Amino acid sequence: MKRIPSLDGLRFISILLVVIGHSRFDLYDMNYANLGVRIFFVISAYLIIGILYRDVKKKEFSIQKFYFKRIMRTFPAYYTYLLVTALFLSFINYFEWNQFWRSIVYLENYHPRGLWTDKQWFVGHSWSLAVEEQFYVISALIFSLFNKKVINKKKLNRLMILTVVIVPLIRLVYIFGKDFFPDILLQSTGRSFETVADSLAVGAIIYLNEKRIQSLKIFQFFAKNIYLCIVLIIFIEFFRSEIIPTELKFEFRIIYYFIGQTIVNLIIGLIVLITIRYQPDESFLSKILNNRFSVKIGMMSYSIYLWQQLWLYNWNINLAAKYFGIFLTASISYYFIEKPFLKLRDIFLQKII
Repeated sequence: MKRIPSLDGLRFISILLVVIGHSRFDLYDMNYANLGVRIFFVISAYLIIGILYRDVKKKEFSIQKFYFKRIMRTFPAYYTYLLVTALFLSFINYFEWNQFWRSIVYLENYHPRGLWTDKQWFVGHSWSLAVEEQFYVISALIFSLFNKKVINKKKLNRLMILTVVIVPLIRLVYIFGKDFFPDILLQSTGRSFETVADSLAVGAIIYLNEKRIQSLKIFQFFAKNIYLCIVLIIFIEFFRSEIIPTELKFEFRIIYYFIGQTIVNLIIGLIVLITIRYQPDESFLSKILNNRFSVKIGMMSYSIYLWQQLWLYNWNINLAAKYFGIFLTASISYYFIEKPFLKLRDIFLQKII
């Protein structure tokens, strides 16, 4: 599929936020890494729902082909990272199976924080990859049901809107329902699929309603004032920061987790749509997102995301050396694992089609 302008640049911004957050540059306790991951979620859902919708509409949908393509895209680099990390941790006598096994079966997003130790760090980031894989399975099944009839865009759209409405309520119920839910759910809030699915639903909504959204006056306003979107995101993210007075932290964080996160996800959706459909090529933002460096790092963002976790542990080595290590291992992963397996995937698909 032809690459969409600016999306690799947005991936660059996303991975930059993750690396900043994991480098312990958490100014005011703002969770940059989580914000970066949610940008990834919105972009991913926008693309995946688009692929599925077009395939169903053209009567070319195959759930087996879709899963095969996703497996070849994500599994090789991911399981290589897990294998190398497990061997390395075992070599330095730091491996702990109880902290590792969930990542192997894509269940790290259901891992009670009470079990977290330093040894869990090395696979902790796989919670977002687990969410992605769960999204692939669920979305393909939904489209498989649609495929049996004429695809109903309105029903699909309603389902996504309902998700955006329900997910904040689930987060709120978990916060106040400590006596009614198991720890595996309560302590996974903000990572479990049902508490972050609104970001994925937003990506789907902006794909399904592109023309309608672009016709809205509020969209046109933000398209001309896109930096205001960034200011609004920063303002809302401060609701969970350390600058909030201690006596108000609980109330502000409830607001943030209840509705603040969803508002940020919606703004991210606007930014994605603005940058790929509305930003003129000569604009400052477009130049940042589409320059060679941003695009290249964006294309490598999956491998960077995998390997930054190993290097950004609290090792007693220079930060510049850690960044060099991230770039080196991510480059090896991208050029010797990701790209070759994608070529194999395309060759195989051409032969069976």
